Amino acid sequence: MGSHYPFGGEGVTAGSAPPPGFHYRGYLTFTNPTKYKDDNGDALPVDVNVDVVATVHRFLHVTKFQILGANYAYEVVVPIVEKDVTFGALSDSKSLSLGDVFFEPLALAWNRPRWDATFTLGVYAPTGEYDSTKLASPGLGYWSGMLTLGGTVFFDADRTLSLSAMTRTLMHTEQDETKVTPGSEFVVEYGLGKEIGINDKLSIRPGICGSAYWQIEDDSDDGPATVADERKEAFSLGAEINFFWLPPKLFQLNVRVLREFGAKNTTQGSQVCLTLTKSW
Repeated sequence: MGSHYPFGGEGVTAGSAPPPGFHYRGYLTFTNPTKYKDDNGDALPVDVNVDVVATVHRFLHVTKFQILGANYAYEVVVPIVEKDVTFGALSDSKSLSLGDVFFEPLALAWNRPRWDATFTLGVYAPTGEYDSTKLASPGLGYWSGMLTLGGTVFFDADRTLSLSAMTRTLMHTEQDETKVTPGSEFVVEYGLGKEIGINDKLSIRPGICGSAYWQIEDDSDDGPATVADERKEAFSLGAEINFFWLPPKLFQLNVRVLREFGAKNTTQGSQVCLTLTKSW
């Protein structure tokens, strides 16, 4: 089973939401797992090479309407995925195709001088094509609900030095074709960054970032018992740099590079993510 949420997609200030307005964020992610780790964290003696290119389009509206002192927001995220997968003697590929679309009807964002916080509820819909015999299916064939809790602390009055963390908890429905219900998942993404002004038109924010992923519930026993009882986990660590074009930070470009480690019962590799953000 895969995961709907591509952990590592957010980094520095992940726990913060933008100010009221319309925001577009485009993600271009390159992922290249080259190992599959077993339940002991040892690499299986099998040829593994996975190339995934995902172009993700995120449309977010943060309103001025407030609930419990937080701005109400909603969003939709549309992934376009291309995969080339080799696992032992098996191989499969899929050209650019629609993945599973994410709808988030409820998001609350608190923005204060020295801290930010977010709370959201959303759902992944099985809009992407899924075939259990195809390794490169762009969809996963089931629904997922996702709860997000995040926060950012700023250590100075100008909000230039920050430490953030964001958690995602995912719960899944039964996969139609296999009749297996994937186990629930928990993800933490974090980042430490420092914004530096270059001139009156540009500032940059270098930082370190990472993620931790755990499957916190077994897959249903409708599948092979030896597989259903093996929970996945993985970690990543890397660096990023964010460019802000002023004023007033209406345009951003982020480059993030992560290396995975400590994987169990899943693939392990590296990830490069380019993120473009435009606000109105």
